[in-house]
Amino acid sequence: MSNKTVEFAEASAGRTTNNNSTPWKRDTQRAYEDLVFKPDYAARRLRFPEGQTWMRILPPLRGSVHGWMLGIHALEFDGGRFAHPRTLTPNAKCAFDRAYTWALEHTPHSLYSKTNKAGLRLLPNPLAAFWVALEEEGRMVARLFLASAYDGSRGGMPGLGWQIWHLSQQHDEDGNLVTDLTHPEKGVLVGVEKTKAPGAKYPGYRLTLGRQPAPADSFIAKMEPEEAAAIVPLEDTIRILSPEEEWRCLSKIVPPENLDLIKSGI
Repeated sequence: MSNKTVEFAEASAGRTTNNNSTPWKRDTQRAYEDLVFKPDYAARRLRFPEGQTWMRILPPLRGSVHGWMLGIHALEFDGGRFAHPRTLTPNAKCAFDRAYTWALEHTPHSLYSKTNKAGLRLLPNPLAAFWVALEEEGRMVARLFLASAYDGSRGGMPGLGWQIWHLSQQHDEDGNLVTDLTHPEKGVLVGVEKTKAPGAKYPGYRLTLGRQPAPADSFIAKMEPEEAAAIVPLEDTIRILSPEEEWRCLSKIVPPENLDLIKSGI
């Protein structure tokens, strides 16, 4: 007879709370394909925990053709999003543009509108991206902020990206900037307080400006060398998909028979 002691798991461990589930049922939830940033930079995206986070928005980088904030045109597909190529190349076109033109001519009723909220979304939404420095777990790190830049003009709350842009553009009675958030020496910290009410679908954010100058160099000096080296011009962090990748994304929201017609130009 064996003397081995058999230890069972706690009552709630190792099993599902869904009594209708079976041992053969697989989790059908898919990972979200956020393809906006290149793989090397995707892991640097800033994700706000609940509570308050203080960050230093970094000034524009020398050699960059953009300012401290990059406006991104983001296209959504079932299970992900990516940057429209015109984010970096003015007047650039992609597969979603061809699909929109085709649908507008042949199946306009299939497109998203105020009266058809379940329709195809083939037009880009605005996002805002910029570099920040902040402390995480006792380390000074470089993170990429990415959030909606919707301005609220069609109803609803403006996106957090637009709110920060608006905050950076506030002028006093003499026409001067109230605070130059991204000035290398005089810029201040920005506090983002994230809250989520019970039952709410989306969290809320409240912005606070610091009172003391926070020179950007002092934050960079506290970073490990490889951390500081990761800070590159914003345009170098954006992933632009190949035409084949664009069509793959489009195939997730357009029926196959229509996709063939769009590709053929019919």
